[in-house]
Amino acid sequence: MVEIKNPLYNAVAPSTQSIHADSHLRVTSDVTAPITVSTTFEYAKTSVDACNYGPDQRYVYSREGTPVLTKVEATLSTLCEGHAVVYGSGLTAAYAVLIEHRPKKIALGDCYFGIREVVKQYQRLVPGVQVVGLECSYEKVDMVWLESPINPTGEVKDIGSYALRAHAAGAILVVDATLAPPPLSYPFRQGADIVVHSATKYMGGHSDLLAGIVVTKSAKSAETLRHARYILGTGTGNLECWLLLRSLRTLTVRIRQQSQTASRIVALLEGHRRSAIHSACHTPTAHELKLGSRIASVSHASLQLCATNCSFIENQHPEGFGAVFAIRFKCKDTALFVARHLGLHRFATSLGGVESLVDWRHGWDATADPTLLRVSVGLEGFDDLARDWAQTLLALNDHMVAQAKI
Repeated sequence: MVEIKNPLYNAVAPSTQSIHADSHLRVTSDVTAPITVSTTFEYAKTSVDACNYGPDQRYVYSREGTPVLTKVEATLSTLCEGHAVVYGSGLTAAYAVLIEHRPKKIALGDCYFGIREVVKQYQRLVPGVQVVGLECSYEKVDMVWLESPINPTGEVKDIGSYALRAHAAGAILVVDATLAPPPLSYPFRQGADIVVHSATKYMGGHSDLLAGIVVTKSAKSAETLRHARYILGTGTGNLECWLLLRSLRTLTVRIRQQSQTASRIVALLEGHRRSAIHSACHTPTAHELKLGSRIASVSHASLQLCATNCSFIENQHPEGFGAVFAIRFKCKDTALFVARHLGLHRFATSLGGVESLVDWRHGWDATADPTLLRVSVGLEGFDDLARDWAQTLLALNDHMVAQAKI
């Protein structure tokens, strides 16, 4: 079988990798990879073990592999600087990591609530597994699970420092980098041992597929994961694979624009919040109060840059930050009003698509702050999104004034 990862594209730009890293697997004249819908493949005439798809590829049954899955994994392996294995969802990918490494004690910090539920399922399978906090002692910890950037705030953690702590304790470091795919972050460069992504988000980018990715440092580890995936049937369907491959072609241009727009929107909203604060040097205008007085806080990696002990951020994210941020309001009803009245931001869960989304996380996760909204910035123009926020914040002020008179 042909080597999935093509080293010829290791040194080219990410945008080139996303388009050409699977070109060595092409056996037809199609410019765009064809959708393979067959679940079974005819054996070669010479032998059942011989290649039957071009000169160096062999496919038998789609649970084991398909041409489009191989193309997707080749592209992702090059983009992510490792060896990628694709699954049916991000949580399935996370569970595959746990089953493969069978940790007895896991250090876990702030993360997507679904990861905590996956860990609970793993604990049912392997009784006695302990879970401790990310900042606890790593004594007897054999797996450190780090989410960076963090869902839902978009803030980042120092991957390098956690790698040092994990490795000193003899543990492996798993980094969930869903909110900052290449070229925004490359966790292996900071010492991660395994990287996972929910490809449903930025990798897919169009809110039309479910997939997850585990990226390992070695081809052998990836093959072990693929064999377990084949046995358990936890892979992706043909259509989802093709949709993911289509999306990867534009990943770099999408994520860069989303990152830039998100940082500008964050700065705008943080500016509104600060302009509404009375100080010895500043008395807010009526307009400034209308825009910002009900914003409690804004969270995003770009706002961490001026914080102490955050010098790692620019090195870890030299090309920008994720396009997800959190905004907190003074009360739950205010947050819900904003979520329901933004015009260009769809009130829906998930993130990473071309369309901007706003989500009230408390509706999914009872432990989430009910005053918090998670915002996923899409590909709309900055001026249009800024206007949408201004109109909504002004409408919120009018609503609150009217409510106070009742």
